[in-house]
Amino acid sequence: MELDFSILFLVWPRLLDGAWVTVQLTAVVLALATPLAVLVAVLRNIGFALLAWPLGLVSATFRGVPPLLILFIAFFGLPAFGLKLSPFAAAVIAMTAYMAFYFGEVFRGALLAVPAGTVQAATALGLSPLRIFFRIRLPQAVPSAIPPYISHATEVLKGTALTAAISVPELSGTANQLFAVTFRPFEVLLAIALIYGVLDGMLLTVQHLAERRFGSKVWGR
Repeated sequence: MELDFSILFLVWPRLLDGAWVTVQLTAVVLALATPLAVLVAVLRNIGFALLAWPLGLVSATFRGVPPLLILFIAFFGLPAFGLKLSPFAAAVIAMTAYMAFYFGEVFRGALLAVPAGTVQAATALGLSPLRIFFRIRLPQAVPSAIPPYISHATEVLKGTALTAAISVPELSGTANQLFAVTFRPFEVLLAIALIYGVLDGMLLTVQHLAERRFGSKVWGR
């Protein structure tokens, strides 16, 4: 089979449109899932068993269910209860619900990794639990949370490909449409792989910059 990459000059605008939808979806999910994850992590770390155990069960359930199933429930299941969503809105809700608990585990583990002696010393100085959390625990937890957080963020980016199943016009969905038009799936696949690689590289660059900034701020490096 002869390769013909000249076809990409014709379909490149469509691929960029799909990439923009992918970026938008990723950004919205991260913006919504991150604060929810911090809340979940805090609630599971406050030592109140009646709250921590149910949250832990819900977290395990969401993390154990295939994300595609959650996506289908949001798009096909919620209309049965009178809530009809656009494909993009359903994708946002499903991916946010799924990733909030994954990120929650990241932040919970980072908070647990803060040395107990540091918290005890702050308590002995008379600091309130709220100040201890925001001035002591959270700043020390951030550096250890960054690498797994970015790792899961890249999963959000790649996971947007699943939303093609409910007709979200993201990068992979756009590529599927182009297959039928160009009859050049290999060339199109290489193009979207390149775009995913660039977007993933941008997230890794953010990780590197964040590690340098927060690491030097907290540990004095």
